[in-house]
Amino acid sequence: MKPLKFIPANKLTLLIISILFLNTSLAQVIKPYSLIYTDNIKGSSTIFGNTSLHIVDAGVPNLTKMNETGDAGNGQGGLGFSQYGNDNENMQFIDIDGISSTANSSSSNFTLPGGTNTIKFARLYWGGRIAKSVVTAAPDTLRKVKIRRGTGAYSTVFTAAANVDQYSINTTDWVYQAYIDITTFMANTGTQTYTVADIPLTTGSISGGGRYGGWAIVVVYENPALSYNSVRIYDGYLQVYNGGSTTSQSITLNGLNVPNNPLVSADAIMSEMTWEGDANLSSSPGNPAGDYLKINGNTYSNAMNPATNMWNGSITKNGVNVSTKNPNYTNQMGIDIDEIEVGVGYGILPNATDVTILFGTEADQYFPSLINFVIKMKDPTIELNKSAMAASGSIIIVLPNEKLTYTISGGNTGLGTAYNSVVTDTIPANVTYVPGSMEVISCPGVTPGIKTDALDADVAYKGVNGTKHYVQFNLGNGATGTVGGVIAPAETYVLKFKVTAGTLPGTIVNTARINATSQVGDPFVDDGTATINAGSPTPVKLISFTGTIQNNNAALLRWETDNELNSNRFEIERSDDGIYYSKRGIVNAAGTSTQRQMYQFTDPLNTLSKIVYYRLRIIDINGKFENSKVIALRLSGSNFDNYVVYPNPFVNDIKLVIAADKDEDVTIHIISMDGRVAITRKITIQNGENIVVLKDLGQLQKGSYILEMLTPTGKIARKVVKE
Repeated sequence: MKPLKFIPANKLTLLIISILFLNTSLAQVIKPYSLIYTDNIKGSSTIFGNTSLHIVDAGVPNLTKMNETGDAGNGQGGLGFSQYGNDNENMQFIDIDGISSTANSSSSNFTLPGGTNTIKFARLYWGGRIAKSVVTAAPDTLRKVKIRRGTGAYSTVFTAAANVDQYSINTTDWVYQAYIDITTFMANTGTQTYTVADIPLTTGSISGGGRYGGWAIVVVYENPALSYNSVRIYDGYLQVYNGGSTTSQSITLNGLNVPNNPLVSADAIMSEMTWEGDANLSSSPGNPAGDYLKINGNTYSNAMNPATNMWNGSITKNGVNVSTKNPNYTNQMGIDIDEIEVGVGYGILPNATDVTILFGTEADQYFPSLINFVIKMKDPTIELNKSAMAASGSIIIVLPNEKLTYTISGGNTGLGTAYNSVVTDTIPANVTYVPGSMEVISCPGVTPGIKTDALDADVAYKGVNGTKHYVQFNLGNGATGTVGGVIAPAETYVLKFKVTAGTLPGTIVNTARINATSQVGDPFVDDGTATINAGSPTPVKLISFTGTIQNNNAALLRWETDNELNSNRFEIERSDDGIYYSKRGIVNAAGTSTQRQMYQFTDPLNTLSKIVYYRLRIIDINGKFENSKVIALRLSGSNFDNYVVYPNPFVNDIKLVIAADKDEDVTIHIISMDGRVAITRKITIQNGENIVVLKDLGQLQKGSYILEMLTPTGKIARKVVKE
């Protein structure tokens, strides 16, 4: 079988990372750190690998020595992590593949999440300690290894001489690392076991650090079902060596793209690979710092990586040993691969572009290599609400030629910042825009006040597109006369403009829309509609309509009229989404009265919605009716603590993030605006946070839909837009 051909290591121009030397000539920069991969993708990155040498005593692997970790009573002065290390131990090849032609081999599993995954970048590293005489005899020795997927045949990989980093550790030995791009090799393979064999190493017993060797693979993958992440991968090759006194090396990694939102711990993942850390070399009474890692000046630790012994030969994920490897040792005796959460407590602030990493030791010698950051980017949730009020103060009816004021309000209720924020409102055909009436009441980054109608330096203008007239407001910090600005989480806005009603009776329906994008450019949109009747006043003058929640299980509605003529009844209507209303009850009206009348109605609440909407249908004896304003009541104690739908608008997929307080079976309907159920999906929601992806929705026609979630105890609905 011919060896595989691999693409160049990475076509990305390398960004050299600034190095700050804090200490001594004992610590060496063998290869400066550089940025080898950078992208903002829906996906993530991971590192996996294994050791290639283990301690052999009396002809068999010493499992006691290879598996003792986590015992604080062992090691230096009782402050270590294990009493065993590879110094002066008989280190021999691991060979798990059962093939006589390979001198050493070990494996590790690579697991991808569910859904469609695309490998964007993969690089294989190998390294260890080797006798100089071996390299002198065959100068290309360090440049080649073997790799395979599953139980298939091995492929030999041969890297360029420039991809080998060597350091003379003494007169007889080199330490080294080498690497090669294997993106093509890993493409389209999915979850798989990878075995790496024939890593060039020297076996046996030696002092001054001992024999060691192993391998690691760093992978970046894209998955449309995942959130956007900022992925940055750096590599270098340092020596951190105490030589009898505390030593440290500090590097500053540039080129980070920390999102603008505050992070929780799991939002920022740092993965690292380091050669030749020793579990038995930790702090001592005279030098309590031990072997440590500091991130922006903050010492890292977790259950498997103590603050005084970070480099202890472990392969871990968030403080738990990774067991999906063969052999599955807890102490690798020469290679560390750790994935750690650093979103909180390590100085990684919103919008940061760099991070300072400090490696320190007072007893050990180790060689930092690969560093990987995956930082989650969060979406905005933009909202727009709209109301209308006639000059008379009525929110029910506007008379012919009467002025009507529209109020548009909303904000960003999500965790990510909204960019390019623009509100557009198309003027209905049965009203006329009042010149000079556009006004910003409040908005971040925008001076309040009346704005001109012209397309000029202020943030609002009145435009015409064909036969359609519209007004536009560019919102947020940095907004100009031509582009929208930034609305940060929890920021709000209030806008107003006026129109004059026409002379014909009917209904005036006006919809405004806010458009914005996330930090990575995904579009987000929300609509708000205000409806008011145009024509003659109705026989009933409604002067108030209010509601309160009683013990969280009933809504008490009250309303008052000032004058009634031939009134028949009030029908109480409720909606869980502000779109579809159903009749909840009837209260008889006074008929004809010139005195104030008080009414009330109690509606039992049997809904999971956090907000319920009510309106009155006011009906006279001739059957003519009008609707009151809508009031919204907020409930507490819903099964669902949080329910987020994004992206909105969507193209093919919708992601639901649902935080629930119990397990339930749920039915999801996507309903067209004419009431037709277009899509039905059944899912199970578990106690805690759930992420559900509704895929393959591309067949839906473009337009607005209701996403309805039905549970045994009620329903929740959201408006979504298909683009």
